[in-house]
Amino acid sequence: MNKRNIFLIYIVFGVLWIMITDFLVQVYAPTDLFMIFQRMKGILYVVLTGSVFYLILGKIEELNSSKEQEEKLSTLINSMVDFVNFKDGEGRWLEANNFGLKLFQLEDVDYRGKKDSELASYTDFYREALINNEKLDEEAWKNKKITRCEELLPVPDGTHKYFEMIKVPLFYNDGSRKALVVIGRDITDRKQAEEQIRKSEKLSIVGELAASVGHEIRNPLTSIKGFVQLLQENDNKNGTYYDIMIKELNRIDHIVGELLLLAKPQKIHFSTYNIKEVLTDVVSLLEPQANMNNVSIKVKQLENVWIDCEKNQLKQLFINLVKNALEASDEKGEVLVTLVKDQDHVIINVEDKGIGISEQFLERLGEPFYSSKEKGTGLGLTVSHKIVHQHDGEIYFTSEEGVGTKVEVVLPIKNAKSLSNS
Repeated sequence: MNKRNIFLIYIVFGVLWIMITDFLVQVYAPTDLFMIFQRMKGILYVVLTGSVFYLILGKIEELNSSKEQEEKLSTLINSMVDFVNFKDGEGRWLEANNFGLKLFQLEDVDYRGKKDSELASYTDFYREALINNEKLDEEAWKNKKITRCEELLPVPDGTHKYFEMIKVPLFYNDGSRKALVVIGRDITDRKQAEEQIRKSEKLSIVGELAASVGHEIRNPLTSIKGFVQLLQENDNKNGTYYDIMIKELNRIDHIVGELLLLAKPQKIHFSTYNIKEVLTDVVSLLEPQANMNNVSIKVKQLENVWIDCEKNQLKQLFINLVKNALEASDEKGEVLVTLVKDQDHVIINVEDKGIGISEQFLERLGEPFYSSKEKGTGLGLTVSHKIVHQHDGEIYFTSEEGVGTKVEVVLPIKNAKSLSNS
């Protein structure tokens, strides 16, 4: 109620009071007590109006206090980096902080009094996520206790964020639903750190294993391979079998070599090399294999760019990537290699139009012993990741099944390690 209405009510009440009380006093009050009744009427008016004003002021104070508390609560939840949401017993939104509204793209939506399924119509991107929230809320109500769960939410840029959701259901004394408090904490960094630790631990185990048994395997392997070749020279009938044995022994030797490369701590000596020459050498080296598989390697936009690097390691890196692209390509397929200079970095792309990689495998690329190939070990990409990181670079994979795969390697042109060495 605004000030104008209160003032009008006061005037109307005052006029009515004067008219009615004056009429009653004139009609019913004795003549000798007329002045006393007039004074009592005035005193009663003052007491009544004072009491009303006292009650009004009290209510205004309560409203101001309530409003102040609401503002404090709003300031508090909006300062939080977590998603905070209050819902009533029917699941209708009562209050949400700015982080939550921005998260679900509801900044300009009048969300109060609406359920998640109703708000889903305001955002196409988070429609399914909001509908799923309603189902998860129902589980929290049924559990009748604080519920914790992890949710994976998509982000418009194509990535995902992990949220730890805490749902607190509140009930009236009779057991009916009162309200639901939802708090969502972004734990993406924690999940990524845990994943990195898991990969590091796995890599550490592989390194320890390789260091302890790598040489013990390679020494007898060399002897076996030598005897097989010796037997092959004196046995013309079983040449096919000897070829298969030598081929498999070479494969074992290659795997052991990759294991030792992971295990052995290497001191890298950086020098300045032309990255174009490195890529040209790799393409020349793998062209015979490409011709055998009826796949072409096309080189595009190669320019002379001199960078600080360890030449042999980069050669190993690009051999792994181009070889993978060749093996993934169909007959008469094409592998495209591009080199682009971007200010302080150089970007090398290796693209194929092969079978592609599923999202499940894509998330775990680079883990040792995890490969989509039937006879693959995953160690080639593990080594590739190690080489890129030793050069302070980044490696990115994008792929779609049935469409193809693109690998992007970003390397700094000037490397701090090279500067420190010099």
